[in-house]
Amino acid sequence: MKLTLTEEKFEFDFPNAKVLYKFDETDPRLPTFHGVPMKAVDVMAEFANFQLWIEIKEFQISDIATMKKEGDQRKKTDSTHNKTHLIKNLKYKFRDTFLYRFCENKLDKKIIYVCLTNFDDALNGFFKRELKKQIPTNCASKRWQKQLLDEFHLMVVNIDSWQRNFEDKFGICRKI
Repeated sequence: MKLTLTEEKFEFDFPNAKVLYKFDETDPRLPTFHGVPMKAVDVMAEFANFQLWIEIKEFQISDIATMKKEGDQRKKTDSTHNKTHLIKNLKYKFRDTFLYRFCENKLDKKIIYVCLTNFDDALNGFFKRELKKQIPTNCASKRWQKQLLDEFHLMVVNIDSWQRNFEDKFGICRKI
């Protein structure tokens, strides 16, 4: 059965998914509505052996140019579009979604976290490196008995990267 979802100007078509839905649902009449004031990823896809969490972030060309000019410096006065703010946002989207899934008792499969952006590969690489510093991967503590997230399952990609690397694994993602 083919599952299709349209979210934030993207269409996801995942033929092998068991479930595909908008995870950060805002309509209280729908069964996927959480009703808890926490952050959440945009799309949840459940496959036989893993969960695919997708967060979509698109910015204006001028905002992307500003981020590129920033370099690695942290601007304390501009919290709207700078890199630090976006990294924190992506980190909390993951953490809060993890808490949602924990409370739903649905953390029985590995997690793949994909941040879908309209950035170029270089800027996506920067965000992936920074997110790896913010989200503990593998068994980050000697006391941990489980992984929070495998370092190879944290990805920051654009639509072209998705088509090159993920269409065969997950399914089609197209800009509409």
